[in-house]
Amino acid sequence: MNNPVHTGSTRASLRDALVRVGNNGADRLLLLMLLGSICLFVFWPILCILLRSFAGEGGPTAQAYQEVWSGYRANLFNSLFVGAFTALFCTLFSVCTALFISTRRGWVRLACMAVLLISMVSPPFVSSLAYIQLYGRRGWITYRLLGLTWDPYNCWGVIWMQSISFVPLNALFLIGLLSKLDTDSLQAARDLGAQPGAILRDMVLPLLRPGVLVTLLLSFVRSLADFETPVIIGGRFSTIASEIYLQLVGYSDLEKSAAMNMFLLLPAVAAFFLYRRLMRRSDQLFLGNSRSRQGGLSLELRRCGAAGVLCTTVSLLFFLMMVLQYGCIFLSGFLKRTKGVYSFTLDYWNTLWSRDAATMGRSVLYALIVALAGTLFAMVFAYYMDRRRVPGRGLFDCLVTLPYMLPGSCFGIGYILAFNHEPLKLTGTAAIVILNMLFKQLPTTTKICSASLAQVPESLERAARDLGGSRLSVLRDVILPGLRPAFLSCFAYNFSSSMTTAGAILFLINPGKKLAVFQLFDAVYTGNYALASLMASSIIVIVLAVEGLVYFITWKGASRRVS
Repeated sequence: MNNPVHTGSTRASLRDALVRVGNNGADRLLLLMLLGSICLFVFWPILCILLRSFAGEGGPTAQAYQEVWSGYRANLFNSLFVGAFTALFCTLFSVCTALFISTRRGWVRLACMAVLLISMVSPPFVSSLAYIQLYGRRGWITYRLLGLTWDPYNCWGVIWMQSISFVPLNALFLIGLLSKLDTDSLQAARDLGAQPGAILRDMVLPLLRPGVLVTLLLSFVRSLADFETPVIIGGRFSTIASEIYLQLVGYSDLEKSAAMNMFLLLPAVAAFFLYRRLMRRSDQLFLGNSRSRQGGLSLELRRCGAAGVLCTTVSLLFFLMMVLQYGCIFLSGFLKRTKGVYSFTLDYWNTLWSRDAATMGRSVLYALIVALAGTLFAMVFAYYMDRRRVPGRGLFDCLVTLPYMLPGSCFGIGYILAFNHEPLKLTGTAAIVILNMLFKQLPTTTKICSASLAQVPESLERAARDLGGSRLSVLRDVILPGLRPAFLSCFAYNFSSSMTTAGAILFLINPGKKLAVFQLFDAVYTGNYALASLMASSIIVIVLAVEGLVYFITWKGASRRVS
């Protein structure tokens, strides 16, 4: 006769064993889904571009490359010319702006940071739109104020607008590096008699050099990939990125477009590896300061000689440009010109919400989906890479980071080539747009999650495992709650980027289901500047409202934890 106690114990052991097997299987399945998604939606589209660029009727051929080199060599040199000058001017503005903000306190610092925030969440065409209205042939400043008649549509207009547009992100990056400086070392130098100019020259700038090189590099790569600015204000001046846009929109020549993208892809990949090296060097320089007292940069620029005067002058010029730009954008949507006289009107407002309300709602819906799904994906991926340390994590970390360095058109064309046929035909659907945005923005969100994950003690994870928790339960009950601040930051970033992204999804949008940013592009391209200004203002306000809500939730959560 069987012992009931023994039978019950055996059944419990069998049940626990089945649960462990099921949890382990689900854990491996989740990992395979993550890594498979990276291979399918990042590596495969890039490989498709490479293969398509060599495609020919009789087999592999380099004819497309020969045609691009012979017919578009001038465009390549134009891209390099614009990229070099944009990188130089943008880096100068970024360094000066970062130093100016880091040495300020109170309302001045808050106002400057607010301008940078608004610039960060603006659609990509805002600078070009404001440039046309302020400095165009009938611009408010050039023609109406100064009485000048000149042609602003040339390469220098492109360089100027790209330089201004890329400053906010670079400046915020440099401000983060400056905040890590050891203020005790700076104070010790002052106590030993060093002048402020010498401290800036001999201590601050050398430590900032790797970050400056990173901004120089990123500005150059972003300039190569920018097609919107040359298309709108380049006039007859054309770059390789703008030519890719014309080849796809005008001629649907995928082979030639793929070959052109390879010319952009190669410097982007080289820049990617140089970027990683520079970032490691920057981390090493600031590693020794991790336990030192950090704070604002205790320097007075007005006492730093010519360097201080240059930083202050360039920064004030930049912020003046930003105030004029966004003042022009916010006002233009409510002004109507009749016989040279401007008057207030709501006509464009009524037109926007009667004709384009569905487009704006679609943009918000897509952005919310990307924000939620992309943030969860990044959190789980960071956990497996940083805590589980799966084999090949270096390779997958490179693959995840690569879309950040790729030109947007390159990533978009890759999706057309990869998902335009069975068994996974996604072109013309909302899924391909959402997936493209998700994986294009994944590099930044994974870095945010990795940084936040470092603040979650591994001892909590080990304790949960010792108490019998499975890996999935540890992920659900320990890791994800610990990453709540990262979730909110990534959600805000994904939402704002999805509302304002253009290059990567330009060729994936269904013409019958456009997004707001492309309605804005069409309005700028066709000269409907008032409606374009109002659409840009609406996008900015929506993004700022969502980010404000996220900030409020974060602040309330921090208040509860403190209390």
